[in-house]
Amino acid sequence: MIQFTTLLAMRSSRHRRPFSRNIVRPLDQNIPQSRVASTLKGSILVTGANGGLGSAFVANFVSSPEAHALKAIIDKAPVDIKIEVLQFDLGSLEAVRTVAADINERVTNGTLEPIRVLILNAAYQDASAAALKPGAFTKEGFEMAFGANDLANFVFVLDILQSMDKEHGRIVFVSSWTHDSYDPQNDTPPIYKGEEFMTMFTSAEALSRGIEYTDDGWASGMRRYGASKLLGVMWMYELQRQLNSDPVLSNISILSMDPGAMGGTGITKRSPLFIRFITGWLIPLFQHVAVWLSPNGFLRPTWKSAQDLMLASFDENYLGKHPKAVYLNGSVNAESSAESRDEEKQKQLWTESVKLAMIRDGETALKNWK
Repeated sequence: MIQFTTLLAMRSSRHRRPFSRNIVRPLDQNIPQSRVASTLKGSILVTGANGGLGSAFVANFVSSPEAHALKAIIDKAPVDIKIEVLQFDLGSLEAVRTVAADINERVTNGTLEPIRVLILNAAYQDASAAALKPGAFTKEGFEMAFGANDLANFVFVLDILQSMDKEHGRIVFVSSWTHDSYDPQNDTPPIYKGEEFMTMFTSAEALSRGIEYTDDGWASGMRRYGASKLLGVMWMYELQRQLNSDPVLSNISILSMDPGAMGGTGITKRSPLFIRFITGWLIPLFQHVAVWLSPNGFLRPTWKSAQDLMLASFDENYLGKHPKAVYLNGSVNAESSAESRDEEKQKQLWTESVKLAMIRDGETALKNWK
């Protein structure tokens, strides 16, 4: 039996104060054992559901076999279907903590089921011609890609752990091939051309201030974006180690997934006209054919990547019951970058992130976070 009592779809868009749209629907339906666990219960929380991959995931879930047959049940349900809008500003750690506290309170008082799946999809990208220097900063003064894509997620996850399903909970971080400076997909147009760009992480402190470049605005912005995705993969590994050693949270799994290049998502709206033309018009023309030729290739429509998010979120056949510290390229297991797998750097990032975010005693349910 599947019973998702709540589907929360949080949506966000910087600079206009990211929103969180929460769709609440009681669900009850069998899922094929080959695809998803036979018994599920809980909430789904998706950040960045106002467009692109986030909205495609929500649409994919509610129209999937797992939910399609439930519409008649929903129509006959004795309770109203509620749609909520929450303020979720990734540019403010205070706002992130406020949203997490609200969710924790609702889970504690029983008005919201524990979180079965948390998908960290919301992201900020500025790769405009003016991006040689960082152009936007968070409320706390961090460079926006670092603050919104990495540190806000770090704080949100630590704060929300107490509300996760302690037996089956999964956290899925939407990554990118740009986290790997050696990935040849970064060569057209070139992002990391030059030996000085190949090492992406030296310290969180340096990235938090925003690195200035002198070569090209688009490449500069993409390096900041790629670095923020690298950090997410790095603390995936360190967080999983800490979860594994926590007697209460050890069954929670965290994964990362590269959704590929998806046209028409709007993520490149702060990019040069040529890039916007490619991602907004050319890629959508070819991605539906490309995905049939190579399902996990470079070009993928949002519906394909949404299906891959479904797999990362629920599958127990291919991934197992507790897929811990798994990196996916679409729907297949893959290896993240060599730099992301550097355990010394992972621990350094964790220590520096705790300091930058000013994590307080009692803020997280994680036992040995210090």
